Amino acid sequence: MSDARLPIRSLREEAGLGGGDEVDRALAGLVEEGRRSWPGLKVSVPSFLRHVARHLPDLGAPGAHLSALHAADLYLACACGERAPGAVEAFLSRHEADLDAALRGLNVPPAQRDELRQEVLEKLIVGRTGAPPKIGDYAGRGPLGGWVRVATIRTALNALKQKRHDHVARGAELDDAREPAAPDPELAFLKAHYRAEVSQALKDAFAGLPADERNVLRLYFLDGLGIDKIAAVYGVHRATAARWVTRGREALLKGVQELLGQRLGIDRAEVESVVGIVRSQLDLAVSSLFRE
Repeated sequence: MSDARLPIRSLREEAGLGGGDEVDRALAGLVEEGRRSWPGLKVSVPSFLRHVARHLPDLGAPGAHLSALHAADLYLACACGERAPGAVEAFLSRHEADLDAALRGLNVPPAQRDELRQEVLEKLIVGRTGAPPKIGDYAGRGPLGGWVRVATIRTALNALKQKRHDHVARGAELDDAREPAAPDPELAFLKAHYRAEVSQALKDAFAGLPADERNVLRLYFLDGLGIDKIAAVYGVHRATAARWVTRGREALLKGVQELLGQRLGIDRAEVESVVGIVRSQLDLAVSSLFRE
């Protein structure tokens, strides 16, 4: 290894990242690309590597994962999270249009949209006392512009719900968030036999989905956006958005079926029966999952 890579190795180890030369080269490449893309933003290498490490999945040697990250976007996000001079201005120069397009898709009056815009910027980029800016959650796995559109919609919808004094209970288990008025035999079956197992399988299956599918499902199930609104957020045809939702639902159910088959120790027919109930109650189950 060349002497130039020794500081990266030391900083990588301080950040808690495993690996060897491959990881050091990937990290050095991320730093170089970030600085080349944003030469006016001063972010310390240790801060940037800690930001990278915080979002890496537990893969052992993460060299391949690191090489796929959007380095320039990740560097900008880290600069905003670290409140580097000029970072907010750099963010707005690149992503203000993404933010505004997402807000226009909500079809709220212009005056209210301006108010939402300020609230979104405060939560995403500036942060509040005791609450760091949400841009620190950006992991670099997809383009920052897409993350901004989704985060803007979710932040704005949460603000609108609060203004309307929506007191829907948060953190409920599988179906307690919206208990049906009359007993539902399918829900009663799940509660009596597999409630905890299904809830955990949903969590784990959702966590295993790609980031883009998770974001679409959050918009659809948690925020209640229809296909047309999701299409507007991403700037795609509604048929494309519909395919994304369908693909995400099916991938989630497939993951639940695989996990339940591994964990429950019951025959395949009963697993399929349980998954069939989950499918019929998916909107309720996933909405409750997101409120935990």
